[in-house]
This record gives sequence, structure tokens and C-alpha cells, in this order.
Amino acid sequence: MENRDSSSPKPKIIDSFWAFLIATAIAGPLALPLLWRNPRYQKSTKIWASVFVIIFTLFLIYGAGSFIDNVLSEYKQVLELQQ
Repeated sequence: MENRDSSSPKPKIIDSFWAFLIATAIAGPLALPLLWRNPRYQKSTKIWASVFVIIFTLFLIYGAGSFIDNVLSEYKQVLELQQ
């Protein structure tokens, strides 16, 4: 029989920092509930991490929009040259 200390439950994998990091890389801000349900982090840490994830997501959206605009303008130029 194992001798376990019932006062300190084993931390869940879903509450690990790496699980949050991987989920954020895959799902972006949809992974924020993993951060907010984790009891190990203080409220200020959760707020700062949430702000960072949201700003980074907005940056990626802006970058993707700029990239798409550039591709579309190049495509229009190619079409104009063919006519």
C-alpha cells in the first residue's frame, strides 16, 4: 500500500505552465480559462498573462491582415499586367 499525504493533492497536468503554453500556442486566447482556473497563480499574474496573450493575438491578427493586403495588391498587379 502506498503512503500518500492527503493534505497535499498531486497537481494536475492541466494546471501546469507547459499545458497553458502549448494550449496558448495552439488556440490563442481560447486557452485563457486554463490560466484562470489554476489556483497556483495570483490574480495579478493572471491579469498580466491575459493582457499579454490578448495583445500578442491582436498583433498576429494585424500582421496577418497586412500580409493578406500585400498578397492581394500583388495579385491585382499581376492581373493588370496580363490584360
